[in-house]
Amino acid sequence: MKFKPKLVLAFILTALIAVIAVGGYYWFSRKSTVPVEKINFGVELSLLPAMVWVAERNGYFQEEGLDVNIKGFDSGRSALRAMLDEGAELDMVTVAQTPFVFNSFKRDDYAMIAVMVFSNNDVKVVGRKDRGIEAPSDLRGKRVGVTKGSTGHYVISLFLSKRGLTLSDVDIFDFKATELPEALADGKVDAICTWEPHVWKAKKLLGRNAREFLEPDIFREDFYFVAKKDFIKKHPEALKSFLKAMEKAETFIGGNKEEAMTIVSERLKIDRDFVVSVWPDFSYQLLLDQTIFVTLELEARWAIKNNLTHKKKVPNYLNFIYQDALKAVKPEAVSIIR
Repeated sequence: MKFKPKLVLAFILTALIAVIAVGGYYWFSRKSTVPVEKINFGVELSLLPAMVWVAERNGYFQEEGLDVNIKGFDSGRSALRAMLDEGAELDMVTVAQTPFVFNSFKRDDYAMIAVMVFSNNDVKVVGRKDRGIEAPSDLRGKRVGVTKGSTGHYVISLFLSKRGLTLSDVDIFDFKATELPEALADGKVDAICTWEPHVWKAKKLLGRNAREFLEPDIFREDFYFVAKKDFIKKHPEALKSFLKAMEKAETFIGGNKEEAMTIVSERLKIDRDFVVSVWPDFSYQLLLDQTIFVTLELEARWAIKNNLTHKKKVPNYLNFIYQDALKAVKPEAVSIIR
């Protein structure tokens, strides 16, 4: 029997298409059976969680089999409070050291998963020149706006202490972080201590009337991923997947700085030139290091000394750190001495 080349070719193509179709159907069917882990995530709307904004834009959560529902907050303090006290049904939040410390005096049902970024120059003091503020010493007797229980509250104390002043030498007023620029511009306070982009917004509102004080290296601000302990216990694989997505974002930021800055400025709806100007102040990397303990214990002692808590003992912060997820994803980033 003589085979016709065209018929043979047609048969081969038909068979190949059938194999691809069956294989594709099997692959997609198999993929669809993989459970998708859901995480309700409270995130501060600032430059600090840039990894989150990059992962969100680039689809890294979906790549790791996660359905991450992001809810924005004006501060990490608000996010942590919502997760722990307000029944917001959040599984994880972003937050800095100070709210982490204040809550540790009254509960231990949450833990740090990793540091996502640190900065030595994010939190700044801005004063009004027309209120006689030209030097740090001019803050004595002035009204200073902060977000109580936040990093700004702690940093203003360090800032004053370096000049021989204490919190009792100023009048502290509590505002949400997003309210601080307007409070300063409206004259409700004479100065504020807060972080970016609220510092930038305050200077923009005040113009030449703004007096900014920079204090590099007075404090290493860390920003954490923090989760409920019951969520950690029930979803350890989801946390590993989450950190894998963050590691992708870390790598992207390191190799695509310009695009990363664009993503952040668009997500936060803030001027890109501003983002470019402050970007060098941030080190975006996943880590769990010994400096975490030093800072947490220093802040705890500060809170006790200033009677900001009725507790008299510093908590054991080893009980507030979950290392397993980061060790599994990026073991070289964990250098905690137990």
